[in-house]
Amino acid sequence: MGICIATCYSHSGFIGELIVRPEARSRGVGAALLNQGVQSLKDRGGESVYLDGVVKAVGLYEHNGFVKVCRSWRFLGRLPGKRCSDARRMNINDLDQVLSLDRSSFGGDRNFFIRRCLELFPNFCYVQVNNTGVIGFILGREHADRIYAGPWVVHNDAYDPLNLLNAFALEAGNRPIKIGILDTNTRSCDLVRSLGFVEQSDSPWRMVLGRSRNLGASPCCYAIGSAAKG
Repeated sequence: MGICIATCYSHSGFIGELIVRPEARSRGVGAALLNQGVQSLKDRGGESVYLDGVVKAVGLYEHNGFVKVCRSWRFLGRLPGKRCSDARRMNINDLDQVLSLDRSSFGGDRNFFIRRCLELFPNFCYVQVNNTGVIGFILGREHADRIYAGPWVVHNDAYDPLNLLNAFALEAGNRPIKIGILDTNTRSCDLVRSLGFVEQSDSPWRMVLGRSRNLGASPCCYAIGSAAKG
């Protein structure tokens, strides 16, 4: 009748892909799945649980104790892309530095997610480097009609974080790119708007159950990973 994904990040968790068949809606299935997901995360030590709630479902989440944090914008656009001297394809030898940067920026361990993206979509995984090593990365997922970008994480030492997106867009060709950005990262929102990307009016709300609001909220996190896993 329905599915729900609950992803644990130590003291935080993320709920995603809460989907109920049309014929089973308005029967408490969604609430039951949500509560079971939340409880499973709490049982594993999750003190705060996050989700990106579609606008129509915000009432359900609020009824179950979640509160709005900010809009989790979905931007859509095309970018011709270009080669940048400090951006290149990610390889397996970059993973230690990539994972370290991600943990310190995102606030959780996305080891499984990042490794899986590199395994499935190596053409859309890029790192930004300087003389000290990896200072940024961007991952992507390829779908039939568009490319999904994210996570996109850039250290403060990066000269131009757009170099990663430009390298990524070059691989995408002329296909549209969809990218999710929290409204709290005004620099990233302004950057993609300046490139012609447009936010979707039905973009979800980032919501949280618990005290902390820090997961993925660092200014180094230029784009979320996915609507399912944060």
